Amino acid sequence: MKRPSLAGRRAWVFDLDGTLTVAVHDFDAIRARLGLPPGRPILEELARLPAAEAKPRRAELERIEAELARSARPAPGAAALCAELRRRGLRLGILTRNSAANAALT
Repeated sequence: MKRPSLAGRRAWVFDLDGTLTVAVHDFDAIRARLGLPPGRPILEELARLPAAEAKPRRAELERIEAELARSARPAPGAAALCAELRRRGLRLGILTRNSAANAALT
């Protein structure tokens, strides 16, 4: 199978947590802290809750994510890669399930 050429690409989009940063999330601990069932996607579980139950849990999740964002460290080679892509005049984007505020903290 022939590998696709990356030449001519004008923009790159990266995931944030675990791609540009070292993954540190303990999702089981986060679920437990939020009182959510183990092994289920956190955001989907919050979406299933009545608004009155979901609101304080979403606020707590935002606090947890902010703590993690403040302590985030770049993945090996991520900073150099982004710098090189920018040097070449390419556009960079981040795709994340995190909030924009916490992505900016990172």
